[in-house]
Amino acid sequence: MNQFTGPISPGLGQCSNLHVLKAGSNSLSGPLPHDLYNMKTLKEISLHDNQFSGRISNTVVKLSNLTTMELHFNQLSGEIPQRIGLLTNMETLVLHNNTLNGTLPPSLMNCTKLKTLVVRDNHLEGDITPLDFSKLHHLQVLDLSCNALTGNIPHTVCTCRSLTAIGLSRNQLVGEVPPCTASLKSLQHLALAKNNLSNVLGALKTLSHCHNLVRRFSLLEN
Repeated sequence: MNQFTGPISPGLGQCSNLHVLKAGSNSLSGPLPHDLYNMKTLKEISLHDNQFSGRISNTVVKLSNLTTMELHFNQLSGEIPQRIGLLTNMETLVLHNNTLNGTLPPSLMNCTKLKTLVVRDNHLEGDITPLDFSKLHHLQVLDLSCNALTGNIPHTVCTCRSLTAIGLSRNQLVGEVPPCTASLKSLQHLALAKNNLSNVLGALKTLSHCHNLVRRFSLLEN
C-alpha cells in the first residue's frame, strides 16, 4: 500500500504498452482519467479502495483486452455502461460499494469468460427476471446483494454449474427459490435474506440437496 493522493496526472495514455494498472488502497480522487479508456493494451485495472468519483465512461468498451476491472470501494456514480458486454475477455468485474445506479446491463450476459461478478452495495434497480445467465458457464461468484433489484431469481442461474457463491440478499426479489438450485453441486455460500421470497419450506427442501453449502441464508429474515 502507498499513500498516493489527488487525481491521476494526465498523460497516462502515453503508456501505450501497459498491460496492468494497479493503484488500489490509496487516496486517489477525481474522475477516472479519460486517458485510461485509450489504453487498448490494458488487461487489468485495479483501482479499488480510493476516492474516485463520477461515471465509468461508455468508452470503456474500447478496452477489448480487459480481463479484470476492480473499482470497488470508491465513490463512482451513474450507470454501468450498457454495452459493457462488448468486453468479451472479461473474467473479473468487481464494482461493489460505490453509488452506481440504473439496471444491471443485459449485455453482461455476453461476457462468457466471466468468473466473478460483484456489484453489491450500490443503488442498482430493475427486474432481473429476464437476465439470461445460460452462457456464463465459468461464473463462480455472483453477488448482487444490497441493491434495489426486483423480479424473480432467474432460473438460468442454475446453468452456471461452476457457481460457489451467490449473493442476492437485501433486494426486493419475489417468487420462489428455483428448484433447479439443487443442481448447483459446487455451491458453498448462499445469501438470499431480506427479500420477499415465498415458499420457505420448499426452499429449505431444495437447498438440502446442496451438500457443499456451508453458509446458508436465513429465509426467515425475509
